[in-house]
Amino acid sequence: MAGLISVITVNLDDAPGLRATALSVAAQERPPDEWIVIDGGSTDGSIAVIREFAHLIYCWTSAPDRGVYDGMNRGLRRARGRYVLFMNAGDRFAGPDSVARIAAALHASPGVDLLFGGTILALPSGQRLYRPPRPIARLRHGLPAYHQATVIRRAAHLMAPYDLGLSISAEYGSIATLISRGASSTHADRPLAIRACHPSSLSERATAGRFADFVTVQRQVLNFGLGSVAAHVARLALIHVAYQLARGIRIRGNGGHEQMQRISA
Repeated sequence: MAGLISVITVNLDDAPGLRATALSVAAQERPPDEWIVIDGGSTDGSIAVIREFAHLIYCWTSAPDRGVYDGMNRGLRRARGRYVLFMNAGDRFAGPDSVARIAAALHASPGVDLLFGGTILALPSGQRLYRPPRPIARLRHGLPAYHQATVIRRAAHLMAPYDLGLSISAEYGSIATLISRGASSTHADRPLAIRACHPSSLSERATAGRFADFVTVQRQVLNFGLGSVAAHVARLALIHVAYQLARGIRIRGNGGHEQMQRISA
């Protein structure tokens, strides 16, 4: 049997991140039905990590590719599960029961195309923010959930793979395409994944590329007018500033225990 859930991990020269992801997969009380690792030709020791955890991996490859989204598409084509989840190097499940929670949510909504869950954002400052899933209407401003907490029916995803022309936000283009075609969805407002926010992902260069991708998707996929697009990009700019400020803040509560803040962005 192909199974219910395929977890796909894309990596390039991030052995520590890949190890963190592998340990997260290994800790699952209900393991994914298959774990696929697509390496982009690493030379930093990542292959040794893959071999160390080979007993957990259904299949893996290591070869040069055209970037992270090319690797994700390669993993998608190899997957056999009814649903796929991309947990790339450095990303982790929120807890040992995350895959079990995903499976329960999918069983509760048989045949659903998209499951949007909550994500814990691990900022470079050490602060953690909880970003809950958003309604489909949130697509006007961005993704309803980060890809680490977005579970997609494989058959539907194969019809809307990642567009390599969207170098920063191809997942936005793919989800927007699916929803514009009438994909069904459900939500799980609980942390399913931890997203490692590297400083480079918050850089001005990455932000400029992200805005450019958003404009492309909103114009070509969602058919928004220029006025609407400008308003949405302005909102994204404000969110970016808020995240930049949050990078330098560490929230602590009574007794010095770190508290996790819920964000609406």
